[in-house]
Amino acid sequence: MLFTAAIQLAMTGLALAVSNPSGQKVTSSSAFSSGAGNKNNANIYDGTGNAGSDTYRCYYGGWESFPPVSEWIEFDAMWNYSKNAMAESCADLGIGSCSNGAGAFGAGNSGEQTGLIWNAIQQVAQTSLVDHRFILATILQESIGCVNVCPTNNPDPSQPDNPGLMQSDGGVTFVGNSASNSAQQSSITQMVIDGTQGTALGDGLVQCINQYGNIYEVSQRE
Repeated sequence: MLFTAAIQLAMTGLALAVSNPSGQKVTSSSAFSSGAGNKNNANIYDGTGNAGSDTYRCYYGGWESFPPVSEWIEFDAMWNYSKNAMAESCADLGIGSCSNGAGAFGAGNSGEQTGLIWNAIQQVAQTSLVDHRFILATILQESIGCVNVCPTNNPDPSQPDNPGLMQSDGGVTFVGNSASNSAQQSSITQMVIDGTQGTALGDGLVQCINQYGNIYEVSQRE
């Protein structure tokens, strides 16, 4: 099953401020040919159509040596194969409470919360032009989709912590399980915006894609 390698947003370098994050989008022409950029994220049946066999293969060398976009799994299949992991995500991360005082969260997301992540990915993908599969892969890498994931504390006090579904640079944390459905949707969407389009305190996927032009080099260098 080809899950594209996901970016590590908990960066070791200095975070760079992003102006007007929600307006950021992929502009690199090479990104659209490599698959990092996608102008048709409304199509959830892109890719190979199914996940194939669940195997591990080591790739190495330049980004051209990695699977081309024509071999990627379709978003819908990738999503369906990920839902069970998101249902147990918080337990798998060992989350009970965070240092900021947030309480216990149970095993993972509710079905409704997982659906809100779908909404957020599709909305932000269509606005940012980042391929929705790369956004989902990043979420799975950084939080397994646990909406209540704790922030990663930056050891450098001059740099922001990394909160949220995509462990963004100084973005938002989840509003909480007791909030209204609309408030939870807004919170989840903002977490995906933070990780994809950047924050006032640091880059997201868009800025890195525009710099490197393909997801593999982005993933390797971050």
